[in-house]
Formats: sequence, C-alpha cells, structure tokens
Amino acid sequence: MACFLVIIMNNNEDIKIGITVDEARMMLGIGRNLMLQLVKVKGFPAVRFKKKIIINKELLPKWFAENCGEYGNYHY
Repeated sequence: MACFLVIIMNNNEDIKIGITVDEARMMLGIGRNLMLQLVKVKGFPAVRFKKKIIINKELLPKWFAENCGEYGNYHY
C-alpha cells in the first residue's frame, strides 16, 4: 500500500519573499526603466543574482514610505 503526502498551499504569493522587477514596478505604479534605476540606489531592498534582480516584497513598501520626496537626490 502506497502512502502519499499532500501539501496544499493557499497561494504561492504567500511564500514568496522576493518579487521581480516587473512585479515591483506594478506595485509602485512606475515604468520598467525607472524601476531598473531605483534598484541601483544605495539602500534599495534588492539583490542581484547575475542578471536576475529580486526585490524584497516586505521591505519595498517600507523603503518607499521612508524615501518619499527623496527621488531628486538619488544618484544612479
């Protein structure tokens, strides 16, 4: 007799801690080019794995709230 283990996840989004550039830009309502510039800003919650950029889903809103109005002072 075979035993099977079945794990049911509510939603894959619940377990994802990182999001893509496109997912992050949609959260912020900005274009891809601007998002790619933001990931270069010191302190931005992103990690680069070769050509793949992963943004911390939980830290993005916090970073955004803490940096409102600061865009003009960023250097890319």
